[in-house]
Amino acid sequence: MKYNLIFYLSRKTSYCEKALRKALAPIGGEAHLITSATTPVELGAQVSRSLKLCPLTVIIGGFDSFEDDNLRVVLSRVFSNSALTLDNMRKLSAVSGSEGYIVRDKNQILLSFPDSPEDITEMCGEELLEYIGSKLSSVNG
Repeated sequence: MKYNLIFYLSRKTSYCEKALRKALAPIGGEAHLITSATTPVELGAQVSRSLKLCPLTVIIGGFDSFEDDNLRVVLSRVFSNSALTLDNMRKLSAVSGSEGYIVRDKNQILLSFPDSPEDITEMCGEELLEYIGSKLSSVNG
């Protein structure tokens, strides 16, 4: 199953990429396109493009900011012009207190994780992988 990866205001990118690759391996996860964004406008464009290319899009980073470039604020803007909505969002949590999100609409899933390899590994547990696999099993992206 192919996925697109977007780093947004992220640190530890290579470590996070390795953690994500390892975490998604059990469901055949394979990176299709890896990009980065440093502004809300760039992220919006990257997410819109990514959702057209693959059924699974992953965003890493963007949770540390408290301004208008915070990932939560940016996603609400992106979803205002999309079939995906924040109403379809579930929170992912790590023991460290970090949060991530999963947003699903039909055959598309958007995951967002903090830029911590440990939190990515923890949040990508068996339950999440089964959920992704079951929702996207008929989509060979």
